[in-house]
Amino acid sequence: MLLITKGESKFWYLTLTEKVSISNPNFLFNLTNRVTEVETNVILTDISAYTERYNKFAVVEGTTFTADAGEYEYKIYAQTSNVNLNPLLANELVEEGIFKLMLGTIATTEYQVDLNEKIYEVESPESVFQILLENGDFLLLENNDKIII
Repeated sequence: MLLITKGESKFWYLTLTEKVSISNPNFLFNLTNRVTEVETNVILTDISAYTERYNKFAVVEGTTFTADAGEYEYKIYAQTSNVNLNPLLANELVEEGIFKLMLGTIATTEYQVDLNEKIYEVESPESVFQILLENGDFLLLENNDKIII
């Protein structure tokens, strides 16, 4: 599984050359989001000094390619073209797998809030009753006097 975090620089090490039948291949990476099915295609340059043993690719999410966080199915194609981004026009499929782009850390902001609550105490006679009416008004009963507020 290939892993990277958003905004991160990373090296991916793969063994692709042993599966290639063309000389001096360029590698087309096809990334398909497993949920949205949005495709991202990018050609990555092999920077390995020992391509017969392994292939090394420098990847910077946000520069090399930009994608949403999530899981992707990846397919790597070998091709003679160094500009083709269409997998249907590539020479051969050399590897398939799962690629995961993680969200990483998120900067958060904390705020300090001063609460100014005031509590008022009101003295009232013992014979005061309030009832909430269906229409939202209050019925106040004070010393047998009915008042609607």
